[in-house]
Amino acid sequence: METIPPPHIYDKLVGSLGWEAASRDPQVLESYSRDDSFAKPLPPALVAWPRSTADVQLIVRFAAEHGAPVIAVSSAPGYRQRGDTVPTRPGSLVMDLSKMNSILRIDRKNRVAMVEPGVTFGQLIPEVERQGLRLLQPLCPRKGKSVLASALEREPVTIPRYHWDASDPLLCTELVFGTGDLFRTGSAAGPGTLEEQLAAGSAQKNPMGPTQFSLFQTVQGAQGTLAIATWATLKCELKPSLQKVRYAQADDLGGLRDFAHGLLKFRIGDELMIMNRRAFSSLAAGETGDPQGIMPGLREWLLVAVLSGRGESAGERVAYLESDLAEIARRSGASPETGLDGISNEGMLAALSSACERPWQYRSRGACQPIFFITTLDRADSFVGIARETLRDSPAYLRDFGVYIQPLLQGCNCHLEFQLHYDPKSGAEVEETARAFTSLSRSLMEGGAFFSRPYGEWAAGMFERVPPETIETLRRVKRIFDPKGILKPGALCFQEVSQ
Repeated sequence: METIPPPHIYDKLVGSLGWEAASRDPQVLESYSRDDSFAKPLPPALVAWPRSTADVQLIVRFAAEHGAPVIAVSSAPGYRQRGDTVPTRPGSLVMDLSKMNSILRIDRKNRVAMVEPGVTFGQLIPEVERQGLRLLQPLCPRKGKSVLASALEREPVTIPRYHWDASDPLLCTELVFGTGDLFRTGSAAGPGTLEEQLAAGSAQKNPMGPTQFSLFQTVQGAQGTLAIATWATLKCELKPSLQKVRYAQADDLGGLRDFAHGLLKFRIGDELMIMNRRAFSSLAAGETGDPQGIMPGLREWLLVAVLSGRGESAGERVAYLESDLAEIARRSGASPETGLDGISNEGMLAALSSACERPWQYRSRGACQPIFFITTLDRADSFVGIARETLRDSPAYLRDFGVYIQPLLQGCNCHLEFQLHYDPKSGAEVEETARAFTSLSRSLMEGGAFFSRPYGEWAAGMFERVPPETIETLRRVKRIFDPKGILKPGALCFQEVSQ
């Protein structure tokens, strides 16, 4: 039976951190009790705002001593969609890392940035651009989204040609385990302190190790159940000096698949993605635009590719990339376009590379519940068919779902995302969308979708398909790094708190 620490126990932690670094105010607790997902609301018992790694260790050790569940949060409040920051146990302690928001280093020579967990896309994007770099980032991320959290959660990046490993752009990390112990991964593990490593010319860019154990891959995608990251280094690339957007449209997804395969095979273009008309209109509308005004002139499916060049030869490079793109289009039967009515080259580039105030998927009806998983490009059409069949008796606003396909790993697989748009002010639409979310998620799993980031109710469905020996191995790993089971209990396959 679970035990809940009595309220006065949390006063001990508040006294250690300082009253300005923690709160038990009911209004504050309520603000952390829910998000934009369909997760059941539950307020925490305390919210703490650490300002240093030492504070994080103090909080974790306190939680381990008293059996208080810890939920780590690092992004700015609002627009969270996955339920992964909502407490699932009474007496939980929310550790909000947003005040650990220092950009520790931007290294243009080695194309790497070192950031604390509270650094957001809105904060980091302009800073790396000033250094002639750009981030490997998700599509139009929210300005308040934690850059480190995005990398830890393996959110899809928009440039498949630079996506060499599933872990990119995450490099080295500093971690606090469920015991309060500190550990650094990759080349940051040593020898020497970080200052000594920098003096010796190290950039903390090699994520592998120490020795043959690449721990950063173990904690990546673990949803905060194994460790809490207090900083990380992230891979960057040089900022282009010339970019041109090219489009292709088709009435069915198969009409663009061969074109995309050809571009991916020869690494033509930087940003590369496929969307249906609904998703593209939401992206292209911008922060204040109307997606409905963009949709009428579009065909059902669109491919977007960005050709880039740098330095004195930028024009020559873009010219030969245009020639190669035209040849691949001819072979695959696609018809590339240099522009779309009402959408400027600059506007589309801004949508692809900047950050937005709220998720771009919300622009259609005010809210959106995404369903995303990993598959291969040749199977995407069959999953679209599953979605249409599952939602065929749903209201029109659900049948008009968005689809976003992001090739990854240089085209070896892709992120496939279905977007269920609804009006958050309508109780009926919220309930109907919640039912559709569960139904479609189940149908896609049964159809072979691989939910590599199984949040909330997805976890049970995915781990039903995992061999018992694998689950037991994962639980053994949990007991090693979090022996008291305090870090986000109940997530993934860690349904019981380890003793």
